[in-house]
Amino acid sequence: MQRINCIIVEDEMPAIEELKFILNKYDFIEIKGIFNDGKAALNWLKENKIDVVFLDINMPEMSGLDLAKEITLLNKEIYFIFITAYEEYALKAFEVGAVDYILKPFNDKRIEKTLIRLRDYVEKYAGKNLLEKSIKNLVEKFEGQNKIKKLACEKNEKIILLDLDSIYFCYIENDKTLVKTKDKTYLTNYTLNEIEEKTGFFRIHKSYLVNLNKIKEIYPWFNGTYKIIMNDDEKTELQVSRLRVKDLKEVLGI
Repeated sequence: MQRINCIIVEDEMPAIEELKFILNKYDFIEIKGIFNDGKAALNWLKENKIDVVFLDINMPEMSGLDLAKEITLLNKEIYFIFITAYEEYALKAFEVGAVDYILKPFNDKRIEKTLIRLRDYVEKYAGKNLLEKSIKNLVEKFEGQNKIKKLACEKNEKIILLDLDSIYFCYIENDKTLVKTKDKTYLTNYTLNEIEEKTGFFRIHKSYLVNLNKIKEIYPWFNGTYKIIMNDDEKTELQVSRLRVKDLKEVLGI
């Protein structure tokens, strides 16, 4: 595969030397620069293009998270791998599109997994928008036993992690997957099939999944179908396909 060009932004020399030593073991990674502060890295990136930034979060003057936001304004296709001693920054790191989050002190095997993930991302998502990559990555980070605790969505060019309990239904419109909460609608890059598998939401129609806990009313319609009224602000009415009525009644005990 093509070489992956990277820079390291870290203000601690021992960490720089250790990370550089590990990265140099992999022939598909090439270190193009090492910077001790965010401003120097940002100025360099205005004139140079790379694929990934290994970025410390806790740095003087400009934090790694703030630097990542500035870099994204220059190039939305750059990947970030955050390196830090503080685990509590993990969620914020993923919100700005991190491929991974590595804790200090470094572990060779852990970094190897990160680099393999990075290589797979570069191959799989070459030419795709960073937001799409970030959403996929965020959801994977919150998976457990094929189920997720949060669903990563997008609104106004920001990635939003929605608690499953805040989601009322998901649906397809104009070939896009949309997620409805009590009063807002979000976009996600997952298909309904993927959401159904990972959340357990109920399929009432080929184009709709519902959170059964958010149903307000259900009543017979015509031709063997049913209608449900969701408990969102709009009291949205959704039709249950005839093929799904029996299963829905069994699940709800009616």
